[in-house]
Amino acid sequence: MPIKEEDLQGLNNSNSLSRESYAFWKKPEGNENNQGWSQIFTVLRRRVAVIASVAVIVTTGTIGWSATRIPKYEGKFQLLVEPLKTSDNELLILLSQTLQQNVNEISRQNTTALDYQALMEVLKSPKLINPVIQELQKQYPEISYDRLVGNDVSGKLASGREGTLYVTRLAKGKDESRIIEVRYRDSDPQKIQIVLDRVSQAYRKYSQQQQQTNLRQGIKFVDEQLPKLRYRVNALQGQLQFFQQQHDLFNPQLQGEQLLKRRDELQATKLETEKKLAEAKSLYLSLQGQLGMPQNEAIAASALSESPQYQQLLNRIRDIEAKIATESVRFKDESPTIRLLRDQRDKLIPLLNKEAQLTLGNNAPDVKLNSSQVSGFQNSIRRELIQQLANNTNQVKSLEASLSATNAAQVKLNQQILEYPVLSRQYANMQRELQAAADTLNQLLNRQEALRVDAAQQEVPWELIMPPTLPRNKTGQLMPVSPSGTSNILLGGVAGILLGVLVAFVLDNLENVYHDGEEIKQTTQLPLLGVIPFHKELKKLARAGDVVQLTKKHNPEREDNHAKSIQHRSAQFLEAICSFYTKVQSYKLEASTRSIAITSATSGEGKTTVAAYLAQMAAEAGARVLLVDGDLRHPQIHLRFGLLNNQGLSEVLSEGIDISKVIQQSPSDDNLFILTGGRIPANPTKLLSSLRMQTFIDKSQTSYDLVVYDTPHLLGRLDTNVLLSQVDGIVLVTGLGKALRPTLKQALSELKSSRVSILGTVANTVEH
Repeated sequence: MPIKEEDLQGLNNSNSLSRESYAFWKKPEGNENNQGWSQIFTVLRRRVAVIASVAVIVTTGTIGWSATRIPKYEGKFQLLVEPLKTSDNELLILLSQTLQQNVNEISRQNTTALDYQALMEVLKSPKLINPVIQELQKQYPEISYDRLVGNDVSGKLASGREGTLYVTRLAKGKDESRIIEVRYRDSDPQKIQIVLDRVSQAYRKYSQQQQQTNLRQGIKFVDEQLPKLRYRVNALQGQLQFFQQQHDLFNPQLQGEQLLKRRDELQATKLETEKKLAEAKSLYLSLQGQLGMPQNEAIAASALSESPQYQQLLNRIRDIEAKIATESVRFKDESPTIRLLRDQRDKLIPLLNKEAQLTLGNNAPDVKLNSSQVSGFQNSIRRELIQQLANNTNQVKSLEASLSATNAAQVKLNQQILEYPVLSRQYANMQRELQAAADTLNQLLNRQEALRVDAAQQEVPWELIMPPTLPRNKTGQLMPVSPSGTSNILLGGVAGILLGVLVAFVLDNLENVYHDGEEIKQTTQLPLLGVIPFHKELKKLARAGDVVQLTKKHNPEREDNHAKSIQHRSAQFLEAICSFYTKVQSYKLEASTRSIAITSATSGEGKTTVAAYLAQMAAEAGARVLLVDGDLRHPQIHLRFGLLNNQGLSEVLSEGIDISKVIQQSPSDDNLFILTGGRIPANPTKLLSSLRMQTFIDKSQTSYDLVVYDTPHLLGRLDTNVLLSQVDGIVLVTGLGKALRPTLKQALSELKSSRVSILGTVANTVEH
């Protein structure tokens, strides 16, 4: 039966909506940072019944357990204690070593701060507790010393034990206070009050008895020793300062390392300088031999060669000499012509010497200007050699000066190294003596302040800042500490919820399947084309072999609740199929997708159902559709539509039968054509990879608007991969509650390695 007009409202306008839906569909797949939280919330929402059940069971058990317990109460009191006085032999020994006096001549007693660890043991000692127990046993014979202080328990004493005193020092964070807290727990509130009263009285009496009378003597002793110690510290500081200034010594260890390092550096510098000096001298001899003249003459020759005035005069003189040589053949030496030429030459020679003096400057007296090598023109090679000779001479002088300075520095440094151990030892001894004196002075100053505080408190006993008290509520009723009904119920509820969450995650991990489309989307990182809801009635029709119809006529007058429920589920199912087809249509328009293969990771995930409904929806939308049963091992399409399967795709590929003879028309739609699988062949993979299969695919795409292939499942089937590689796009169907996570990941890995075009995934609800 055709789909109603209102059901196809979105499909008839697919051309206008395709670009918008395609653009929305191709957006990024969500924020990766929120995927973890999204999966957690999904599991909690899916397992809310399990969590609630576990929470109710645990809370009920907690309520029952609390109702059977005898209430226990706990009281406490707090004491502000003062420092106790003890002998301090370590300080006396340190003073004796610093001041170089006999310890007996300094003092016989000094004070230190309170040892709280020792105080805890004193407060639980038999000397204090036994008199209290003797008084308490008159009213409570069951009380004993071992029970009261916890000596009857081997190992660590459990917190909150009934009938035992707990003496602790209060602390806030890392700062410990001077307050001692004593707690006692029992089922009898009156007994708690009496025990704490007796113990608090005993502790205050002990504090009064332990007040020391020699605090003033201790202060006097410290006051006498401080001036001596200050004088000694000042004297040692002056000696150390003078020693540092005299020997320029401030950090012996660092300076010693620097001296050794400097010695190594000077030795390396000396070796490197000697090596460079030897190389420079060798080069000097080589350059001088090539030029054949001393250094000064070579430099002068180079300078004169580069002087244009000198060279001009020199050329004129050479021209005149050439004429003289020429004319001497014709004339005698006394002829006027020869004399005239000689006079011209003689007049130019002083000018030439003067120009040489101007060019050479101060170097002129040391140079033989009449030398042919000096006065002759120097070519570029000789000028370059002369420049190298000059540079080499400067380098030799520089290296000789550097070597001389390095030798002098080495001599001085070696002398410092020889003297340094003695200076370093003297410095260390003086510094160690000063440090000992300074430490003793600091300790004595701290002790002086502590003694003054003790003296101010010597007549103040321990203060009972919190008397023995049992906690009460606003109405004045005693509040038990165990069991606490409300708090236990709250804790039981919280524990139940946490345990329920743990059970929920354990169950979810044990199932290891996908439960909704978002999980599939996050795992595959592919577009989610649709989520097909479970429809029991349509599934029954498909199993019965009836023609699958997306809509069904109904009579409103005879509708009952069950029929309305079926109609509601049918509407949801139709909406999901329409949404799926709309997205496929977007691909078809945007990417010219003409053939689509529907597959799944394993069998039983509903790929055949999805392929049938997609083909029927496209046909009822007006497209000419061919539905091909590509599962040659287990063909199912003919059963879905109630068709014969005598001949199909298997015969087309194996026998070359014309496809027009085996294609059948759908009983419910004129635009839907079906090619069944045919008889099961011996080797489906060979048929699907044949040339006839490629010819069939090309011909079907030109004859139909859309070709939908129902393929076998992926894992373990080679023929599936062969068929998928020949179509335009692939849709991966995943059965919710059916597909295992590792299985889907393996199938997805195979598809990506095959480099096929995956359009997206479809989540199919195969369980109710």
